[in-house]
Amino acid sequence: MQLKLQIGDTLRNSSAVWKLHAVGLRLKSSTQPKAEDKLLTLAQSYRRWPSHSMERRLAPWLTAERAPIWREKRIGWTRYHQQLASEKLTKSLILKAPSAESEKGVLYVSFEYNWLRLLQYFDLRRLLEEYTLVAASSWSPPDFPAHWALAHVGPDPVFMQISNPSDTDLYARFQHNIRPLPIMASDWINPDYYEPRPHNQRGIDILMVAGWSHVKRHWLLFRALRKMSHHFRVVLIGQDADGRTANDVLREAKAFGVADRIQMIQDASIDEVTKHQCNSKTSIILSAREGSCVVVAESLFANTPVAMMQNVHIGSRAYVNAQTGALLHADTMHLQLSEMMERSASFSPRAWAQANITSARTTEKLNGILRDYSKEQGLPWTRDIAPMCWRPDPIYAQIADNERLQSAYATLQERHGVVVAGHEVERLVSSSRPQTEPRSL
Repeated sequence: MQLKLQIGDTLRNSSAVWKLHAVGLRLKSSTQPKAEDKLLTLAQSYRRWPSHSMERRLAPWLTAERAPIWREKRIGWTRYHQQLASEKLTKSLILKAPSAESEKGVLYVSFEYNWLRLLQYFDLRRLLEEYTLVAASSWSPPDFPAHWALAHVGPDPVFMQISNPSDTDLYARFQHNIRPLPIMASDWINPDYYEPRPHNQRGIDILMVAGWSHVKRHWLLFRALRKMSHHFRVVLIGQDADGRTANDVLREAKAFGVADRIQMIQDASIDEVTKHQCNSKTSIILSAREGSCVVVAESLFANTPVAMMQNVHIGSRAYVNAQTGALLHADTMHLQLSEMMERSASFSPRAWAQANITSARTTEKLNGILRDYSKEQGLPWTRDIAPMCWRPDPIYAQIADNERLQSAYATLQERHGVVVAGHEVERLVSSSRPQTEPRSL
């Protein structure tokens, strides 16, 4: 099993394999007669290898005249078919209500399937007459077909929260009226939820918070543990993901001979996760590629240094420095982890995080960007957005905003039919929305 895991990991994450796959997809596209099939294949190729030659082929399909094909043909939406069975928005918030004086509101919608729900079930163009849309991606590189469904969808840009600093350049290459924000999901953590324990009182040596997916690469930890002291306490917190369960991870641990040295916790609540993060000497992230990885920021606010592999594509890798943790090398990982635990108290991750990535700072940053855009365009801006944070989904930082903005949710539902989970209102007998079935695009 050990060799199988290593080979599988190499094939999944090798840049050479990604480029080879991209070339294969490009060749495949030349045999596809339908424009929508060809575009999906080209977008998939571009995601694996964003070359300038591919950029030139895709750019004409992102102009205002031709971009509607991405949403009209629902290109690449099949992968979200389970989520799109429901029209209710999740992981979303109204950050600002529109006013009667034509001042637009701000609607924050995270995860691709949620903005695809807006496109599939509702009149998004009409909605964007009243709201500025802030969308939040969930992965990097982006799922381009889902993102390009928003190209030129309204008069103003869609402001896109990125998942990796490198994504900014990818968005800037096209004139699609999607404007990247210098903000990631991992920038929305509220430090008030974290009460770190003194390091000499912490009971967990290594904590790994990650789903049981093969993407999380638990096996790297198991391989390192074989060469580490047996007295270290290791805790894994996760949930079923990508068809894998805790039993799959446990089998891997047994293959490396370390199953008796780990504790596994399934489906922990966010409060339980926080408690363990504040009681750990080291937090470890082993994915080779994912989005911003909110767990990194959570760990920093728990004053827990983060260990992450050196050559990874993760947004919050930018947060790992001498003050906050260490970047690991495969051949010396066991030594680096042992050293981190010995001197865990010498790191100061919480101080760095408070100075750089609190949810309050991020609210100010987003508010400033939206305010400046409105002023540049001659649009009214008299009220700021409501402060928000992630826990583990977007919530208001101030409880009072739930009640203050409830009327905006009621109006959103009455005028546009859009229901946001956690902010449902009783449906009115008379509604301006005539149907609940997916509308034709």
